[in-house]
Amino acid sequence: YQKIYDYTKDVLTQLKAQGIVPAFIQPGNEISYGMLWGPEGTPASQQKKALAGSDKNWDRFGHLLCQAIKACREVCPDAKIVIHTERVAKPNIQKNFYEQMKKLNVDYGIIGLSYYPYFHGNLSVLDTALKSLETYFPEKEIMIVETGYSYKWEVKGTEIDNTKEWPYTEAGQQKFLKDLITELEKYPNIDGLYWWWLEYNAYDNKLSDWYNAPLFDSTTGKATLALKTLASFADNTAVGAIQNDTQGDGRWYNLQGMPVSEPQAGGIYIRNGRKIAVTK
Repeated sequence: YQKIYDYTKDVLTQLKAQGIVPAFIQPGNEISYGMLWGPEGTPASQQKKALAGSDKNWDRFGHLLCQAIKACREVCPDAKIVIHTERVAKPNIQKNFYEQMKKLNVDYGIIGLSYYPYFHGNLSVLDTALKSLETYFPEKEIMIVETGYSYKWEVKGTEIDNTKEWPYTEAGQQKFLKDLITELEKYPNIDGLYWWWLEYNAYDNKLSDWYNAPLFDSTTGKATLALKTLASFADNTAVGAIQNDTQGDGRWYNLQGMPVSEPQAGGIYIRNGRKIAVTK
């Protein structure tokens, strides 16, 4: 437990020393199976059964998270903490996970979800998951911290074919995102939407052997239609206030309304009241 505290504190301290202060911190990524599996040498086929999925290991998992978050609070006291899972297709497991977080006194404010229609299902699946969270955890904010859909080719490992509703075209990708935003706008607790690896561009290779769902066309290098659609989600967030209050000040803001230094990475930003797509 001390090691995860020390590691987290060291990373955040080094970031702050470079003038980088995160607005959100997510300890762990898609952690419904737990984190820091062990002991060393345990076969992968057994590790998933040996951690958060087993009642005897919730306490260990809770201690790991609490120690990591303790370091976050000490170094970045204003940052919001996100606990991220990938179980929208199994709402009962999702519900149990966040109930365990409550029992373990894990200090966080935002439920972060992954939603990929080609793995999880159509929007009715997401709707069921969101209704459950709204019912059982009304005090928590919710963010879709990972989503994506292809503009041209199937993503490797695709389990569910949604192409009748959203074809693998730029227009199909854009329609998926528009439909997703319409769904999310039903829920007042949702205030974040992030497209996973949107800047990925296998321009030299044309077709990726794995991920074909960025917001840049791998055959042309140009942004797809969905990039502007993603920016539209910000119209219902804190960005609206920025557009009114910061005209002409030259500062950069992210889509959550937080000031940032001049962007060093690609994405959607606000400057002088305008949304700007930055490519790096």
